[in-house]
Order: sequence, then C-alpha cells, then structure tokens
Amino acid sequence: MNLLPRTPPTIFAVVCLLLIILTAMAIGYVQSNFFRDAVIQREAVIVRDLATAIAARNLRAEDLEHHGEAAALINLQQRFGILSDLTGVVRIKVFNADHVVVWSDVASLIGLRLAKDKYLSRAIAGGVAAVFNPDKRASHADESLPDLPLIEFYVPFSVVKLGSAGEKVYGALSLYRSAEDLTATLERGLWLLWLVKGAGGAILFAAIFWLFNAVYRRQREAEHRFHKLSSEHARIVQMEKLSAMGQMVGEIAHQFNNPLVGVINLTQRAERQVDDPARVRELLGEIRKAGEHCSAYVQRMLRFTQAARMEPQAVVLDALVRETVAFFRQTVGAAPEAVYATTANTAETMVEADPVLLRHALFNLIQNAAQADPCGPVTVALDAAMCEGIAGWQLSVADRGPGIAPEAAARLFTPFFSTRPGGTGLGLSVARHITVRHGGELWAEDNPGGGARFVLWLPAPENGT
Repeated sequence: MNLLPRTPPTIFAVVCLLLIILTAMAIGYVQSNFFRDAVIQREAVIVRDLATAIAARNLRAEDLEHHGEAAALINLQQRFGILSDLTGVVRIKVFNADHVVVWSDVASLIGLRLAKDKYLSRAIAGGVAAVFNPDKRASHADESLPDLPLIEFYVPFSVVKLGSAGEKVYGALSLYRSAEDLTATLERGLWLLWLVKGAGGAILFAAIFWLFNAVYRRQREAEHRFHKLSSEHARIVQMEKLSAMGQMVGEIAHQFNNPLVGVINLTQRAERQVDDPARVRELLGEIRKAGEHCSAYVQRMLRFTQAARMEPQAVVLDALVRETVAFFRQTVGAAPEAVYATTANTAETMVEADPVLLRHALFNLIQNAAQADPCGPVTVALDAAMCEGIAGWQLSVADRGPGIAPEAAARLFTPFFSTRPGGTGLGLSVARHITVRHGGELWAEDNPGGGARFVLWLPAPENGT
C-alpha cells in the first residue's frame, strides 16, 4: 500500500529532503568533531603555556633527575601544586624523560613508571595530546579517578641544566580536568550549529521545492496548452482539408465544364451541317479529341493520390500548341479568340513532356488571359529562348487587359488566390506546378503596350532532338 501518491513533486520532495538531511548530518558530524578537537587543542596549548611558565620559575634539572630527594619533591610541590587551584583540575602528574612520575598531588603515584604510553611519549618529544575519559584506559584503571567526564592533557616542558652549555632536561605534565564545563559548552555550540543547519536546510528545501513546483506547474500548463493547441490545430487542419477538398471539387467541375461546353458546341454545329459529311467528320474529330482530353484528365485525377507520376514522351511543341489553341477556340466560341504565332522552326520544337499535363497548363494560361480581357484577342507565341544558360522553348500568352496589380504580384501563383470574383485560384498554381514538374519555369510580367504576359519556359532535350 502506497502511503504517498507517486507524483513528480512528491518524489522530488522525498528525494530532496533525504539528500539535504544526509548532507547536513555528514557536514554536522565533521564540523562537530572539528570544533571539539579545536577547543580541546586550544585548552592543551593553554596548559602547555602554564607548564612552560612554571618550569621557567626556579625549577631545577636536579628535581627531575633526583626526584626521590625531599628537596626535589618540595620544589616540585611548590611549582606545580598551584595548578590544583585551577577550576576543574582533579589530578596532576609530572613525568621526567624516563616516563617516571616525579611528583603528583596523589603521593602514591610518585615513582610510578608508564613505559609504553603513546601520549606521554608524544609529550616528551615536544608534542601536545589530549585524551577524553582517561579512566577508561587500562593504565589508569588503578588511579581511583572521580566518576566524571574527564580530559587528560599531556604537555611538554624543559629545564636548562645548570653548569652546562644550554643543555636541557625534558619532562611532561599530565593534567586531568573535569570535562563537564567543556562538554556543556560544546553541546551548546553543537546544538546551535545543528539549529542553524536545520533552519538552513529547511529554507534550502523550501526554496528548491518551490522552484521545482513552479517549474513543474509551468510545464504542466505548457503541456496542457500544447495539447489544447494540438487539438485545435487538428480541427483547423481538418476544416482546411474539407475546404480545400470543396475548392478542388469545384475546380475539377470547372475544368470539365470547359471541354464539355466545347463538345456541346461542336455537336450542335455537326447537327446543322449533316449534309456536309466532310465537315461532320472534322467536327467529330474535334469532339473525339475533347473526349480524349477529358478521359486523360480523369485518369490523372484517379492517380492523384498515388506518386503523381508524369508520363513524359517526345512531344512536338508546335503541334501541341496549335491543338490547344484550336480547342480553346471551339470551347469559348467567337470571342475572344486565341491568335497563335511562332517564329521557331516547327520541325525542331521537340520536348520531353507529358502532353496531357502540358496541354492542361497551356489551356489554363490562355483561359486566364481571355478572362482578363474578354473583348480582346489572346496572343500565343512560341520562340526558342535561353534560361540561366540552358537552351529551351518559350511559350508566351499575352493579353491587353488591366495588367498585374502590384499587391497581387507576390501571390499570383498561390493556390486558391484569385482576383476575379468567382475564381477558384487554381488555374495559375496548377500551371506552375506542371511547369516545374517538367523542369521549366513559369513567370508573369507586364505586356509591352498594356496587359499581362505569362511566360512558360521548357528545357530542350539534351540530345537536341
């Protein structure tokens, strides 16, 4: 059974709290030991200074070397006995260099030798040592020390031997002091230290948890907003798809309507000229071409969801343009007419292209020009032209309409953008897409003398055929 919910803030709070507690305990333990040892060492230095001062006042080297003599005991008593008046002192022992107790405030200890005491050896060698609870040591078990927390200080001192060239005799002072006051002071300091650490840790934990919680809340809010935006975006995309689908259906219907109108017009002409079999056959041929165009367009639309592959083949561009212009004339009726003129050698106008797609692109350009100027002719021209150093063929469709407005020039080939009321905005975009698929370029420019001119450029085959 889970006592706490496993949420990110809860997990972070537990882990952070444990880390702060463990870190505070480790630092507190190290600092408390450091402060305790520092205070004790300071006390030991004070005791050493006292022992040094006492040794400098009429203490004789003979007092350490001939410790059994009465004069030596009296002199040691007079020099070191005053230490018993210090607060907390419970035992005093003075050692010579041979680790022998030469004087003590307990007479029974005089003459006792501590041969293997490491702290005494350190003091004789000039070091300072402090021992907590010396009554626990085996060498002190028979000294009848009071049942108190004690600290034993081992400090060195030296006496210059009279009549020598500065030769010194070394000794050590062992001073036992009650540790109650020192322990109480350390405990108060440690309690204060732990209190500060606890407060600091609590503040640190609160700050870190607040920061994490703030970041976590912002993250959740951002995730919520992102999810909401994603849902709204999906809904908008779906709406745009439906809208685009509706516009596409309208454009498909529009593209089918043009050749069907041409078929109807051609059929009506054939009905009026039934007495002229040659003319009827000619009109039926035009009707067949229109039907083939519609059939090919249907096949392209059926494969629209596939890889949109082209079916390039060798196409005589001049013949394709003539057929498209003738089909346009039959579709729109008498006006406006499309006038085709070429300055190229028709035998050389061979390109690699999909004739159905290319015819569809050219038809859109001619129709767009006719809609821009319903009363004037549309001029279609075919010329050889270079584009970025590449040889090719240039198809231009020009009109005498109002021209291209500056604000519409940048969006002219954008899908579904149209300046004509009721326009689908797909004719020019489809024409550019077909042109680019053939490796060509399509651009618009002002027509000299007024109107607009659309230029469709296609590269010539690499083998020149």
